[in-house]
Amino acid sequence: MSRFYLFIFLLIASQAEAQEVSALAVADSLYAVGNYSAAIENYERIPSKEESVYLKLARAHQAKGTLDDALINYVKAASSTDEVIAMNEYGKLLITKGKFKEADSVFTKLISVYKTNPEFYYQRGRASENMPSDIKINASDSTQERTTTLFPYLKDYQKAVALDSTHQKALSELATFYLKRKDFRMVEKLAFKALESYPTNVEIIGTLAQSYYYKGWNEETITWFEKLLELGQSTQFIHEKLGNAYFKDRMYEKSIEQYLEALDFSPEDWYLHSILNKLYNYTEDVDKAEMHGLAALEFKDLPLSDEQYTLARTYELKKDWKNAMKYVNFSLKENPKNKNAEYTKVIVADNYYEDRRAVLKLYEDFIKKYSDSEYAKYDPVLRLARERRDKLTREIFMADDEEE
Repeated sequence: MSRFYLFIFLLIASQAEAQEVSALAVADSLYAVGNYSAAIENYERIPSKEESVYLKLARAHQAKGTLDDALINYVKAASSTDEVIAMNEYGKLLITKGKFKEADSVFTKLISVYKTNPEFYYQRGRASENMPSDIKINASDSTQERTTTLFPYLKDYQKAVALDSTHQKALSELATFYLKRKDFRMVEKLAFKALESYPTNVEIIGTLAQSYYYKGWNEETITWFEKLLELGQSTQFIHEKLGNAYFKDRMYEKSIEQYLEALDFSPEDWYLHSILNKLYNYTEDVDKAEMHGLAALEFKDLPLSDEQYTLARTYELKKDWKNAMKYVNFSLKENPKNKNAEYTKVIVADNYYEDRRAVLKLYEDFIKKYSDSEYAKYDPVLRLARERRDKLTREIFMADDEEE
């Protein structure tokens, strides 16, 4: 009789186990296809959960975006044979949630056991970088010692790279750190080290391109920003910086292409319209220059003096003297000290006004105002103004003789 009861017990137990395995399989299948809510429901139905189930629940909640529930389940999962996996994922999620102190503690514990795992150092560096710190510096410390004292997370990133010279994320963090401090030599050293093992790392290439951009090396700037485009990257920042690099090399058509691409990201960006206004002036496509100049005025808040001046130059190129005078006057009203705008007004008046004596007076006033400046004798604008003043004087004198 006892054998019969034992048989029944084992049968019931095996059926319960089969149901539990079935529920787990269903939940795993739902998770695999992205149906996280249904997967969570099935995981929760499992009556006696092992730590591995809590790990699955944590992952499902994280994928769904219910991060607080994910954290709770990671803690429950962290006591199993999968403890390292759970703790690692738990620490990363703490960083995502902005719980940097707790994350730092988690990875410090992991490092105490797994001292040669570069990823744990990298993750602790991420947590440490965002933690407030009360740091004191010794005057006797070297520059390197002061840097690592001020920014303790650098040691973790450096340790990660020391343990794995191909650790792309740690190398990227270090390169970004040195870029912010304009230590371009270190940026390039780290970037090329990363690219040796991963030549298409767009984050590293972007950092390297910025290094050359801020360093002023235009040819290299163009090379690396173009590389980003080849790799399918397209952001307003990339197109603006590449457009500016083309502009510096007087490659105006290419520059226009990039600024138009940038404009697709921000159609009401007054600055982009203003740059395009200038670029189309250079290519003498005055209709497009006018269009972008007017857009810049429409989208920009005050002050508008620079944009009004650029638009005045556009109308000057179009020989639309009335509008040229209108916008140069607007520009000077906002910024009376703009010497270029003052001279543009004289040029426009020379073409727009019929009264030659009034125009001559404008030239004389301009020359008088700027003749006492420190570099007046080297000023090409003053030279041109004097030449035109002398010619106008002769024309007026000859006209007076003819009338007599």
